[in-house]
Amino acid sequence: MMDVMRGLHRDHAHLSEIRNLACLELAAIEGGQHEDYCLLEDIMRYVTGYPDTHHHPTEDIVFAQLKARAPGTAPEVDRILADHAALLVKGRRFLEAIQAVEEGTIMRRDEFVDRGQEYLSSLGEHMRVEESRLFPLAKEHLSDADWDEIGRRVQRQDDPVFGASVDEDYRQLWQRIQSQRQTPAD
Repeated sequence: MMDVMRGLHRDHAHLSEIRNLACLELAAIEGGQHEDYCLLEDIMRYVTGYPDTHHHPTEDIVFAQLKARAPGTAPEVDRILADHAALLVKGRRFLEAIQAVEEGTIMRRDEFVDRGQEYLSSLGEHMRVEESRLFPLAKEHLSDADWDEIGRRVQRQDDPVFGASVDEDYRQLWQRIQSQRQTPAD
């Protein structure tokens, strides 16, 4: 259990950091302060690349096992699984908007910001529900044998930003994260 859950909690901490950085960028865009669409594109390529293709499938395995062991959790599990699909669509939609703006497509600033905020708000609420409800339920209801089975089924993949080495495609994003970590909160 500990390896799988530790990895999921760690991913959420990293996603929160990424989400906060994206929120700051959207606020700056909304306020007309600056427009770093390249950073937002890196963030959304990462989110739709790693968490949506590794983190969520890992959770799907955990939650399917939870539903099998504790059928009363089915409504909550089904909602969170549906969220995974919806987040993927919203994330790709926001990434497409970023890329369109970078390519010169005219988009109203408020429409762009709303699309980004909708995604980031959904992501934040999704993680909150998992951390406060579903992860504790999984820890409560799944046995060591369940966790061993889950561990065998989970495909290991190194995180391209927060893993052992930073993927070259995400070097700028990593530098911004490091810079943000060093900036004291107001």
